[in-house]
Amino acid sequence: MTKHSRILLLLLFTFIFSLPSVLQASERVVLRTTLDNGLTVILEEDTSAPVVAFQMWVRTGSADEEKKEAGIAHVFEHMLFKGTAKRAVGEIARAVEEAGGDINAYTSYDNTVYHLALASRNFSTGLDIISDAIQNSAFDPEELEKELEVVLEEQKRGEDNPGRKLFMTLLSTAYSTHPYKYPVIGTEESVKGLTRDYIINFFKRWYIPNNMTLVIVGDFKTDKALKEVKKSFGKFKKAKDPHKVRPVEPEQKETKTLITVQPVTTSRIGLGFHIPEQKHEDSYAIDVAAEIIGSGVNSRLYKRLKINEELVQGVSTYAMTPKEPGVFFITAVLDTKNIEKTISAITEEILRIGDEGPKHKELQKTKIGLESGFIYERETMQGKASQLGYYETTSGGLDFEKKYVSGLRQVSGEDVKRVIKKYLTQENMTISLIVAEDDKDLIDEKKVLASIKEGTKNYLQAKGSKENKATAGTAQKFTLPNGITLIVNEDHSNATVALYASFPGGLRFEDSTTNGTGNFMSSMLSRGTTKRTRSELAMELDMIAGGVRGFSGKNSSGVSGEFLSRFFEEGLALFAEVTLNPSFPNDEIERLRSDIIASIKRDEDYLPGYTFKLLRKAMYDKHPYRMHVKGSTETVSKISRDDLISHYKRIFNPEQMVFSVVGDVSTSRVLKEVTKIFGDFKGQKTELKKIKADPELGEIKKTGAVKDKEQTNIGIGFLGTTMDSEDQYPLVVLAEILSSQGGRLFTELRDKKSLAYAVSAFSSVGIEPGIFGFYIGCAPEKKEAAIKGILAEIEKVTRKKVTRSELKRAKNALLGGYAIGLQNVSNQASDSSLNELYGLGFDFYKKYPAKIEAVSRRDILKAAKKYLTLKSYAISVVGPSKDKDGEKKTTTTGERKKSHGHGH
Repeated sequence: MTKHSRILLLLLFTFIFSLPSVLQASERVVLRTTLDNGLTVILEEDTSAPVVAFQMWVRTGSADEEKKEAGIAHVFEHMLFKGTAKRAVGEIARAVEEAGGDINAYTSYDNTVYHLALASRNFSTGLDIISDAIQNSAFDPEELEKELEVVLEEQKRGEDNPGRKLFMTLLSTAYSTHPYKYPVIGTEESVKGLTRDYIINFFKRWYIPNNMTLVIVGDFKTDKALKEVKKSFGKFKKAKDPHKVRPVEPEQKETKTLITVQPVTTSRIGLGFHIPEQKHEDSYAIDVAAEIIGSGVNSRLYKRLKINEELVQGVSTYAMTPKEPGVFFITAVLDTKNIEKTISAITEEILRIGDEGPKHKELQKTKIGLESGFIYERETMQGKASQLGYYETTSGGLDFEKKYVSGLRQVSGEDVKRVIKKYLTQENMTISLIVAEDDKDLIDEKKVLASIKEGTKNYLQAKGSKENKATAGTAQKFTLPNGITLIVNEDHSNATVALYASFPGGLRFEDSTTNGTGNFMSSMLSRGTTKRTRSELAMELDMIAGGVRGFSGKNSSGVSGEFLSRFFEEGLALFAEVTLNPSFPNDEIERLRSDIIASIKRDEDYLPGYTFKLLRKAMYDKHPYRMHVKGSTETVSKISRDDLISHYKRIFNPEQMVFSVVGDVSTSRVLKEVTKIFGDFKGQKTELKKIKADPELGEIKKTGAVKDKEQTNIGIGFLGTTMDSEDQYPLVVLAEILSSQGGRLFTELRDKKSLAYAVSAFSSVGIEPGIFGFYIGCAPEKKEAAIKGILAEIEKVTRKKVTRSELKRAKNALLGGYAIGLQNVSNQASDSSLNELYGLGFDFYKKYPAKIEAVSRRDILKAAKKYLTLKSYAISVVGPSKDKDGEKKTTTTGERKKSHGHGH
């Protein structure tokens, strides 16, 4: 649970619970009770959407493990849904998908959480599944062996992820004795040593009702639900509390440093400071300090390091405050040559705010942001359930909210100064660096420590020179006089409103010389207007707890925004300012250019995405879909201010604008305000581009790259269909049948054959034909078997109809997922705007279920034969140049990369 999520939790209630008790606040009704066997049950009845979310919180995590069983709590996360006495392997996932839902789990230091969401009409099915899994998991020996291998692959993926690596190295260095120093996922040695006996003993010890909290939120009747819960868990017997006192972390008395060399394109730094647990009275001021120091474009570090001095590509702060004392993080992505200057500048800013404190407006904005953030979290049943579960199990009691909100509102500038001086000290500092291999000689521990001293010196000198400086309704469509299509959908279930303005654009309006212009242009929209600078605009948005940003994809460009509905007029005005009056300042253009180029290079470190970047180039000959939305380093380097303005004028005109407003507002008010503020919007009429689709591949095209990583990534693509074709519906159902957690690929290639950690299929449509694709991530030595296995599964669906149960499960999963996704007003706004723009109609959400329901087994077989021909596809393979045994791999590479990761 992140600090931000924790803050959202703290604002849920206004009264203290008793056991059992009923709470009603802000039209929310929550029941909390304890069964005779000790199981805590929390129920919240909410009829705003036909969805129900179940979460079982088991109060054990990696910090409760013994050294020899490290990672066992996470292994449980993998195993609990792998079968019970009455459900075989794969049946749980299939049953959930048949009920129109999804299921998953995660492990933290203090908890293991199992969660599923599904259509509320299947409440009893969901409850039976989670109660069966919790009480009767089989822990099949063969499945355990497979999942242990999967966990080992997951560890390797973590090693390839520089952000994850930074987090783990920082914690392992900062903590000397406390178990938070160890990775939640365990180590290769500990996981390999786990046996079924360990699993069974751990299960008996920790998986007891008096160590669990069941949270259910959604469209049900509380009395009936509680009766079903009591029946489902009635035979579950309590046992002795297994918790032991964890080691106490001693006070840190000197700076610690660690430098890790990795094959990355960009380096990272992390600074960590020990801070108290979340229930400590200082936590309120610490959270405020974290926001002010490094959260968002108006934070102290972002302004200095990113905007003013251009030392970093990104910087952020995060106060990790779990059950026991945590860590205050400051992290940045940057070039190695800037590490010393960055550490020095961070040191300066910490000392400065510790002495001077925050400005009044800065402090008030931060507190408003922290208190308002929880509203957005409450848009989904899953979010509400997560809040309730974490609040109950980790914060120490449901009365903590009253204390927290009171404490947060009382935080003063002096409090912020005090906690910074108390905790963010050099003696309490740990520094971890992830450095690119080519740059390892540019930095060492001596230089790191010297940069801290330099920062202190610089601040003291500056201080001396200036001592005294201070639930969806019915959508309606309107056409405004200037041609704007306006869609309004009132949804008063939550106090938020979302805006989405879309125009024809994206990759389809670019060529090989202008690639990336749409992304560049749209990203510039919120970086300054004719009235406000980027910083001023961001400050205004922060004051209304909102955000406005441009976007550009394959087929469209535009602007999106979301904020609290009580600030509708202010938010709409800022949204219009960004949409109608961007200023494209030269200094921001150059900053963004640097960011985009760095991001393009950094993308090579995310191998699944890079694999498909190469795949698209192989699949499309001339069509713009062959290009990446961000462009290339070459094209982005040449884009001028005039190019951006010209592209903006070409795309943004009222006759092609589809503007969707969804949320807690009235239709008449929206129509009046939008007409007033956008009434003078005029633009040049742009001829919509018609692009000839590429011909079928007609052959097998191979591409790829050599990367010095732990895993091999494989992408396979077939030319797909268009968004106006009826073929898209059987193809999306087929993708669900193949790739869901209970689907064929997962069952055959991961569960049965242990060929992969991750495997999936997808159907992506476009205005011209998109891609029907497959992905598999595997160990290098399993590459050939993985390719052979996935091609075999493709061949099967072109020969024989899918089963009736597969079809039913896939349809329910798609429709359930669609309903779950449309709980958010932001998703509703984008859905209606884009569907209208693409000619499907703003009310396509009403038609989509019938389209899916109409798909037959024959339709799927026909579509598979038409599109998935094994004589015409592209394959991309990205991974290491050698297998584990040292033998050279057989690669299908179109591009060959050096080990440092740079290349085309």
